[in-house]
Amino acid sequence: MFRKYLIYAITLLIPGVLSAQNSAPEFSFTDPLTLKETIQIGLANNRNYKKALLDEDKAKYQRNEIRGAGLPQVSAYGDYNDFLDVYPQAVPGGVFGGDPEGIQVISLGVPHTLKAGVQVNQLIYSNSYLIGLKAAKTGEEFYNLLAQQSEEDVIHEIAMNYLGAIQLELQKENLLATISQFEGLEKILQAQYDNDLARKVDLNRVKVNLTSVRAELENLEIAIYQREGYLKLVMGIPVDTEISLDLQVTDMNHMVQEFQIAELHVEDRKDIQILGVQEQLYEYEYKNIKSEHMPQLVGFADFNKSAFSQDFDFLSTSHGWYQGFLIGLKLEIPIFNGGQTKYKAAQSKVNAEQLQLDKFQATDAAQLEYQNALNKYYNSLSTLKSLEDNLALSNDVLSETQLLYKESLSPLTDLLAAEASGRQAQGNYNNQIIQVRLAQLDILNSTGKIKNLIQ
Repeated sequence: MFRKYLIYAITLLIPGVLSAQNSAPEFSFTDPLTLKETIQIGLANNRNYKKALLDEDKAKYQRNEIRGAGLPQVSAYGDYNDFLDVYPQAVPGGVFGGDPEGIQVISLGVPHTLKAGVQVNQLIYSNSYLIGLKAAKTGEEFYNLLAQQSEEDVIHEIAMNYLGAIQLELQKENLLATISQFEGLEKILQAQYDNDLARKVDLNRVKVNLTSVRAELENLEIAIYQREGYLKLVMGIPVDTEISLDLQVTDMNHMVQEFQIAELHVEDRKDIQILGVQEQLYEYEYKNIKSEHMPQLVGFADFNKSAFSQDFDFLSTSHGWYQGFLIGLKLEIPIFNGGQTKYKAAQSKVNAEQLQLDKFQATDAAQLEYQNALNKYYNSLSTLKSLEDNLALSNDVLSETQLLYKESLSPLTDLLAAEASGRQAQGNYNNQIIQVRLAQLDILNSTGKIKNLIQ
């Protein structure tokens, strides 16, 4: 019987599960995706950035929570007591008659008491509360900066992986062009060999080179899949989503002319700004600790009704209820707590001093990062120019070698060597283009201008 009900339950659940699967979001993008579009998609879907935005929302709720401590605190209460033995009270003799020199023990009260009421407490003055409000506002700013830093981290990481994937795609294009050349050469040699115009060893050499390049292409395909998979992970989209990237990002004439080197202003960097806000928070922490010596004033009110009975008959309509109402003020003045406040304040001072050292360290690191980025950029441009000249030279050598080979004035080994050199020169040039773009990213990141990529 149980198995019958289990099968029935599963049958009912299957349509819901399938419906949930079918309702999963599907992504379709323009072809190809530019770097700016890729970053925008990542900012809309990256999980870490979403978590940072949620932390920012949580900070707003925490600020409202602290603000709520200064609003009236209202609570209702109920109190029932069943005195199985009413507490005895001792009074001087003679109060209710008897020996004046003796002591009389009597029971004051009744076995059953019931009380219900409403209490209101209102904070009137607390220096700690006022400081807490300021600290909460600064804490909200702190999480806002963390969210902005997370946004910049996502932009930088997406851009790095985007360019890395482009670099592999350029290598793939180079290999495909090489394979096409080898395939054409193989057909020519095969036809010549069939007509006894070429040697078997020459044909085999081309086949060996072709096989090697194809194997290299297969390994490169795996690397491309892995890099694009990580790019999709950073973008927050399913790894099986089809995307294609825009190779125009490697147009150096366009990219170099438009790129402007920004000057370093450390106050523009989010990590420096975060340390500055942390410094403020430590100041509030210190003031809050010192405020423990300050008095605190609280107003309160209590409205209640009570009933008393020898038996539990409070539900009787004839039962009497007695009203009570009080208001008051409570003043607390701390005098001595064993020096706890003093040492807590000293610890807060030490934390602030450590943070100041962190700030100096971060400032020096930012300047070093900026200088390294500049050096990398200028050196990469110089290297790119050399590789560009080398590529032109290798293309000339390859063209001349191909012409000499067709005229039977150069052996096949020279042609294969020229092909390999040309492929290497093209690969080095393509890789260096990416290095220039990565150096530009480093400059933008070190100056806090990485968001320029989406503006």
